[in-house]
Amino acid sequence: MATARDYSQLSEPKNKTPVHNETKGLDAHLASIWHHLHDAVLICDASLNVTHTNPAFELLTGYTREELLGHRIDFWHKGLMNERFYQDISKALSQGSQWQGEIWLRRKDRSPVPALLTVCMESRLKTPLTYVAIFKDLTLQKEAEMRLQDRIHYDSLTELPNRILFSQYLARLCECQSDFALMVLDLRGMKAININHHHDTGDEIIRVVSKRLRNRMGPDDLLARIGGDEFALLIPGMHNHWMAEQYAKNMMGCFEWPFQLSHQQMYMSAAMGVAMWPCNSNSPDVLFSDAEHALFEAKRQHIPYLFFTKELRENQQNRNQLQQDLVTALKENQISLVYQPIWNTALQQVTKLEALIRWQHPEKGNISPLDFIPIAEECGLIQLLGQWGLLQACTDLNKLKKLGFDSLQMSVNRSTPEFQTIDLDAKEWLMTIQDMGLSPRDIVFEITESLLMANQTENRQRMQALRDAGCQIAIDDFGTGYSSLSYLRTFPIDVVKIDKAFICHIPDETQECLLLDGIINMVRNLEMQLIIEGVETSAQLDYLQSRGCHAIQGYLFSRPLSFDALVPYLQKSQ
Repeated sequence: MATARDYSQLSEPKNKTPVHNETKGLDAHLASIWHHLHDAVLICDASLNVTHTNPAFELLTGYTREELLGHRIDFWHKGLMNERFYQDISKALSQGSQWQGEIWLRRKDRSPVPALLTVCMESRLKTPLTYVAIFKDLTLQKEAEMRLQDRIHYDSLTELPNRILFSQYLARLCECQSDFALMVLDLRGMKAININHHHDTGDEIIRVVSKRLRNRMGPDDLLARIGGDEFALLIPGMHNHWMAEQYAKNMMGCFEWPFQLSHQQMYMSAAMGVAMWPCNSNSPDVLFSDAEHALFEAKRQHIPYLFFTKELRENQQNRNQLQQDLVTALKENQISLVYQPIWNTALQQVTKLEALIRWQHPEKGNISPLDFIPIAEECGLIQLLGQWGLLQACTDLNKLKKLGFDSLQMSVNRSTPEFQTIDLDAKEWLMTIQDMGLSPRDIVFEITESLLMANQTENRQRMQALRDAGCQIAIDDFGTGYSSLSYLRTFPIDVVKIDKAFICHIPDETQECLLLDGIINMVRNLEMQLIIEGVETSAQLDYLQSRGCHAIQGYLFSRPLSFDALVPYLQKSQ
């Protein structure tokens, strides 16, 4: 334990008493340590008056030795730590000889500095009570901790709070029990931008969007980036729906004019889900889930923003229940296939069948594919459902060929998520076809127009692999999505199926007839096959045949049939 000696005087001792060489050498070493020690040291007497300081202490605090000697230690640290803090130190020292902990010092220029303080108390016989305080500067450590906290809690691209820090703010607001609104905003089309442009373009858009949003927010509002293209806003003081709606409209106004990027201008759009506290939910997690669900519905309905309501929650609960029922349906064989014939009117025979999936719920009856297919896509069941459908369709087609229907082709629908999860050579689907004793030429894979918009290079490779093996690729419901002539030209497509929306008003509506004629001519010029869906009247059939369209599908010929009903239908049609 150090004692209260003035090591600065060791080099020239005032007394002339002879000193042994060994002791003299030791004192010289102690003086050197005292002067060169990196940690700051302060020594004071029993009255807490400063008696000694080393150069490191003067450097740390900015006070000179002369300014400190003889003064009580509280004159330079007063105001940074409370009285209870020093009482705790005194209590600890009274029970032992040492205390250690973090403290904030105040420099001479009044700036604070963090330090690790170790206080030692020494009381030996014939030696006055002495306190030795050692201060280790924690400035660099605290700065490193703050940088680490920034990386943990802030988004590096926008410098906004990230999802972790946002969740903490949300929890604190909920504890306050005051009214506020939670808004979750998602940018539309960012995946396509990242695919069709350099990723730097996407990053620049994210930064510009965050800047625009911040410029429209109040000082107490919080904006966070909680996902790749998703932002969250916490707005205190939103006492009613009208106030929150005005705020939401103001935020969505950010997207009314183009974004000026480094090398181009670009228009962006967004969707927003809004949930109100405390009227919508009773916990932070539920509130966030409500806002996310409102966002999902806004995107599905193609509207700018949507407020969460009890009806949305009920719908979500119904969807969750339907998802669980769908798992059960796959296990208990409630799923089946029906087949709609596709006629070649020039040959007067059925040349293709489209396999359509059906679900007969034991309590709710027949559930439309429009209801359960999106749910299967959301929960990851679509791959299992689609593979079952391909296997069953191949099984039934094999049976039909054994009954003598050798020339039939089977059309099988595959959704965009299914298509994007197979390998680039489509081996899984091709092996299923071959394992069922069929040729790839017997199968037509029907895909939707949205597939042409996503992962174009990889999807083109999958489509080409299927075509090279002998399968045909058909675009289903053409004209209702995003397709254009350029997509038809650049993708390996064999068949274009015209949606019934283009058929229902012919031949009575002249404009509809002209539009349909244009599509027919375009497809023919690309040397692709054409199938007309949704034909229900003889007048529609006559018009189509006059235009040379002979591949017809619709209720005029047959509704979708179970396998047992299909066999006699085919036998009769032959």
